[in-house]
Order: sequence, then structure tokens, then C-alpha cells
Amino acid sequence: MPRRPLLLVAVPALGLGLTACSSSIEQDELERQVSSTIESRFGVTADVSCPGALEAEVDASTECTATDPDSGEEIALQITVTSVEGDTANFDIVPVD
Repeated sequence: MPRRPLLLVAVPALGLGLTACSSSIEQDELERQVSSTIESRFGVTADVSCPGALEAEVDASTECTATDPDSGEEIALQITVTSVEGDTANFDIVPVD
């Protein structure tokens, strides 16, 4: 049976908490949130690696890599902040072609 791809569609993700004195989402928190979103939406565990923190500003974006630990399949993901409300940033996850 063929294995389904790690990600098939764009995923809106909500609820990244920001630190009180920062206007960015720290790298480790971003990686945890993206991994958690992939697992909850697709039932697939992925190791996520991002190059650094993501500014908590609308339209700020970064490219992360999700790796399936079983197959080693890697998918590049564009993470884009869609809104910031108080200390919560909402973002979309879209596979990069």
C-alpha cells in the first residue's frame, strides 16, 4: 500500500503564544507548534526544523522543513503569520512546490 504524503494541503494553524517581552515566535516554539499541527491534522508525526525565530507581524514568513522520521521524506513548508491578537499569533502552513 502506498504511503500517503506528509502534507497534502494548506493548513491554518492557530494559537502560537508569544513571550511577554518579545514580538517574535522563538524557533523551538515554532518548530513544536508546526509539528503538533501536522500531527493533529494528518495523524503523521514529523520532525520540524526552522532556521530561526519568526517575527510576530502579519505577512512575516519563514521556510521550515518537515521530515517524516520513518521514511526520511522531507517537505519544505512556508509558515506565514496571518494575524496577531494580543500575545497570540495565528499562522498558515503551506507546502513549498
